[in-house]
Amino acid sequence: MQTQTRLERLDRLESWLKSDEMLVLRDAALELGVSIRTINRDIDLLRERGIPVEADRGRGGGVRLNSQWGVGRVSFTYREAIDLLVGISMSDHTDQPMQMGQSTSIKRKLMASFSHPDQAKINKLRHRIRTGPPSSQKSVESFMSSKPQVGAVLKEAFLLNKVAELRYKDGGGQETERRIEPHFLVLNPPIWYAVCWDQLRSDIRTFRCDRMCDLCLTGANFSLRPWQDFMHTMDGNPTISI
Repeated sequence: MQTQTRLERLDRLESWLKSDEMLVLRDAALELGVSIRTINRDIDLLRERGIPVEADRGRGGGVRLNSQWGVGRVSFTYREAIDLLVGISMSDHTDQPMQMGQSTSIKRKLMASFSHPDQAKINKLRHRIRTGPPSSQKSVESFMSSKPQVGAVLKEAFLLNKVAELRYKDGGGQETERRIEPHFLVLNPPIWYAVCWDQLRSDIRTFRCDRMCDLCLTGANFSLRPWQDFMHTMDGNPTISI
């Protein structure tokens, strides 16, 4: 598993503790890709920040929050906020009786929990994730679950404006190599599409995410293009940002 930055680790550890689960040090080290010694240093830093972490003498040596301490305000990274906003948007489009009924209020409260600079970052990303009408029955019949590893790399390329190399299988089963700039993500439930600039073909291309066979980052960055450059790829289907 890819090693995370210290700030990301601290955020993950704090969320883990606030979930009221015991945090087993060796499990945390394995999940976060660091040593147990590093996890111990991170726990010490959380204590210095005022989070009452207590040692637990249970299985494998673990820690948990003091049972009398309240969780308080929930905090999110802006990547987690995007994931949550996408989930809310997907719920809005399911048209199911148990879907969220207060999605607008939830979105507003979620955004209000961030500083103004972070709100600006999230809003920029929100406008790059769009939702449209449900996919056709023909498209749904060929729908496959996306590979988690491919999805993780695509999300990183999208969030950080990174160029990625893609191996893609089209509807006829033919595989091609691409080098893409993922400018926008569009959800036509249940299918996600990546709206990209294909550097190898010097043109706009839209790729079904479930047909991406392999994806890796190149290390190069790209500059964002406006949505107007890509609108014609939607075949007249209107989309809205999340």
